[in-house]
Amino acid sequence: MIWLKKAKTLLEWVMHSGNIHSFDRNLEKMTVVSAAPGKVICEMKVEEQHTNKIGTLHGGLTATLVDVVSSLALLCTERGVSGVSVDMNITYLSTAKIGDDILITAHILKEGRSLSFASVDLTNKATGKLIAQGRHTKHMGNTPFEGNEKKSNNECPEST
Repeated sequence: MIWLKKAKTLLEWVMHSGNIHSFDRNLEKMTVVSAAPGKVICEMKVEEQHTNKIGTLHGGLTATLVDVVSSLALLCTERGVSGVSVDMNITYLSTAKIGDDILITAHILKEGRSLSFASVDLTNKATGKLIAQGRHTKHMGNTPFEGNEKKSNNECPEST
């Protein structure tokens, strides 16, 4: 339960820490449904604002989901460091249409001294069909996420 609260608080921070007109506003409908050390599952209903010209989930938004949810999974580790992206690869396997509920599941595969590796699956919630799969490599700094400093990893930062 601690990790779920932490992931929800961190997502709130991402959504409200910058310009309200930033690209992150596309994630305002995404919710965290499950979290454990090194694993976060989010859910989002595909809406018109999330789609491309042919009415399916935009590839750029898919990449953003891979980036953000894998970063949340990294923040939900004992180390609690998000790092910076050095490589991201997305394989698009199927489409998601307006009205589809999708699950975004991120797993930390390895958290090393300087690099971390994550895998992210986007699936259709109703059918279980794999929509996209992403791999995300991040360089890890030594500074904990600013919402985490002076708190143990079993506490969540305060919502802003």
